[in-house]
Parts: sequence; C-alpha cells; structure tokens
Amino acid sequence: MTDWLLIETLGAPESWSLVAVGTAPRQWKSLARTVPGPAMPIIAAARASGEPIEHPLPRSRHTWSQQRVRAVPVVGPDDRLYAVHVLVGEGDTAPTPAAPYLYTNDDRRLEVASAGLGPDFDRGRSVWTGTETFEHVERFDDALDWVATMARATPGARWLGEMTIRIPDGLRTLLTAARCDDTDPRRWRGLLVDITESVPPQPKSVEAATVDTLITANPGLYLAVVDTEQVRVLRWISGPIPGLRWSADIEERTLPHPADLDRIRAARNDIRAGKLEQSLPGLRLAATDGGWLRVDAEISPLPHGDPDDGPPRFALVRFEIS
Repeated sequence: MTDWLLIETLGAPESWSLVAVGTAPRQWKSLARTVPGPAMPIIAAARASGEPIEHPLPRSRHTWSQQRVRAVPVVGPDDRLYAVHVLVGEGDTAPTPAAPYLYTNDDRRLEVASAGLGPDFDRGRSVWTGTETFEHVERFDDALDWVATMARATPGARWLGEMTIRIPDGLRTLLTAARCDDTDPRRWRGLLVDITESVPPQPKSVEAATVDTLITANPGLYLAVVDTEQVRVLRWISGPIPGLRWSADIEERTLPHPADLDRIRAARNDIRAGKLEQSLPGLRLAATDGGWLRVDAEISPLPHGDPDDGPPRFALVRFEIS
C-alpha cells in the first residue's frame, strides 16, 4: 500500500470511512476492507491527540506485517479533528491535498482552512457567506441538491459530490464530503479534497455556457437562484446587480423596499402553489447610494428532486433594470 488514504472522522468511530486513495475518490468506503485492523488504534490515537503518529504494525502473516503506519490528523476551523491521512508502508509522497470546512446553514456561513489544498487555493480569506460560497465555482452539477441537503439539517446525514473550482492557473476538481452534526444540526463539517489527477476538471455544461451567452448578449439581464422557503438568493448566475447594496454582512431579505414585500410573498406563494411564472414589475431593491434600484423580475420554478416531494424548493429569478 503506497498511496495515502484519507479517512474522514466526522462522526462516531464506527462511522469513519475512506473518501480518497491518493487522488482517487471513494464514496464512504468501509475501513474494514481497506485498512489493516491493527492500524485502527494508531489512527484513533492520532485523531485523539491531534498530533502525527508513526508506528510499526505487529509481526503477522499478512502482507502488511511490521510495515510502518503514518497517521496525520486534519484539524478543522473549530479545532475539531475532521480526518486522518494514513500511509501504510514506505513512500515519500505528500498526503492527498485536503482542506476541512465548517458550514452553518442558518446563516450560510462557510469557513475553510484552505492551507491543506496548497497556495493556489489561498484567497486571502477563510470565510464566505451566502452566495459568496459559489464565488469560485466553475461547475457544480449537484449544487441544488447540496443546498437542499444542507438546509434539511438531518442529524448524522452525509453528502458527497464533486465540483470544478477556478484557481489562478486554471481549473481543479474537488471532492466534497460532509456530515451533519449529531447534536447541532445547523452545523455541517466537511472536507474538500483535490482529486484533479484522477478526475479531470469539467468545463461548464452546454446549458451553463448558453446562459453565459444570453447574459453577455443582454447587458441589463441578471439571473439568480432563490430559495422559495426562505426567499433568499442562493446563487447569482450572472453576478449581482451593479449598485445593489450587496455584501456578505447584508441580509438579502432586507433588500426589497418594505412596500414591495407583500407582492414578493404573493409571487412566492403562487410559485409554491404550482404556477409556472410570476412577474414583479418595478420591484425596488436597496442601492449602495442609499436609494432604490428599480428592476423588473420574472420568476419561474426550478425543477429539483421528485415532483411528489412537495412545492418547488428553488426558483430562477430574471432581473432587468427598469
């Protein structure tokens, strides 16, 4: 065994699993099939101490007899242990690039300890809020599923998927594996793992490229994905409307003019009731200069999940400056 293993330790010891072998992703693979039994106490000790541990395995008839085990813990933003890098046998390669993150779904705050991914992922910051979460995402086909799973906040729930991220020199493929806290379901702890060497980055889909072309051809057009339950902007597909009072510390639900809130709620209720499109002409949104921007909004439901699961969870909003 010459590849580093990445073992997530986000839950109880009996739930720990393998998420990567070198840069090859694994889907919550059982440790019983991949890790020598005598190595487990070494892994547990590294997680408990928060310090790297190196120890030989006992003599046996197995191929791993007396081989050296190295266990390097991965510490998250909240100082909890999120994972352990494990190498059984000899090797001079570095552990698989990985970064732990903490996501809280009530304020949609993402904190990433990015050092483990290398300098290309250093953005000069560690916290993103709301739509900023997708700031460097090139392609994430399961983004809506990720958002819905985070919001459901089921204790002990897990989510795993892949995305393509922009870095200064190009694109990288990241695996994300996360688990909801057993006692505080607002919190999700997870890992971002660079699996580019095994899974090439994917360019934007044809649909996304078509949307980009549409936006480029219509300079006054802005698109956003909205959560119909909370009436919150989840992601700007086009980038935020210029002049909109928009930042990470501004709650976007305070952006509409108070006199327009009833219209917004009515449109939201109609979309959730099954209507296919709603129009909000002359909608007023808070501007950076203290005044109000006037926009015309067209709202339509976004398909997600089983139609029998209930009202549409997401909507696409098309804004045009009046």
